[in-house]
Amino acid sequence: MSGLNYSMSAYGWKGYDVKLNIPIRYENLTEEFGGINSKIEYYIRKTGDVMHHASNVKASMTDWDSHEKNTHIEKIARKALHLCQEGMQTKYPLEIADCWGALYTKGEHTVEHHHWPFTWSFVYYIKVSEKTAPLVFHNIMNPQDQSFVNMPIQPKKNDMFIFPSTLRHSVPAQESEEERIMVAGNIWYNSQETNFIHGGKKYNVQP
Repeated sequence: MSGLNYSMSAYGWKGYDVKLNIPIRYENLTEEFGGINSKIEYYIRKTGDVMHHASNVKASMTDWDSHEKNTHIEKIARKALHLCQEGMQTKYPLEIADCWGALYTKGEHTVEHHHWPFTWSFVYYIKVSEKTAPLVFHNIMNPQDQSFVNMPIQPKKNDMFIFPSTLRHSVPAQESEEERIMVAGNIWYNSQETNFIHGGKKYNVQP
């Protein structure tokens, strides 16, 4: 996967301009997908809170397989898949495991969690501002003093982040009245060897 390290200075992480010791990929996709945001937002609103706050996302959340139900969300998921595939030569092919949309209003949040046993996870932001809640990565090593810190990222509209599924992350409670709308999902290696159940679907995972 190319271009994994990126400078955090653009996102104001304590003013540091550092290269992280974790593979996070960042892309702003305004030119490619800015024109379909409104259509994805409409789908997320129309679908409503299918999960009823039962997942780690304590906000309105669509089905796990939204990329199979909405062509515009599928485009986002396939872009994430393509970025994951760049520069990678592996025994097992990478595939889209699942993908969903979420809409946060004031007070809503996502509890700290990870997405293992998937391989890569991604998030794409449809509607955010400087006032909406950040994405927080947990227990990240600060290369300046080797300490472990939580790393908040204030995303911008049309930003996509791809990160290892083992990386713990959360979204703090929304303090703003402004909505926070995004699409997220998981990419994995289909090895046909180990089975597990997620979101009501059966998966095979490389041991």
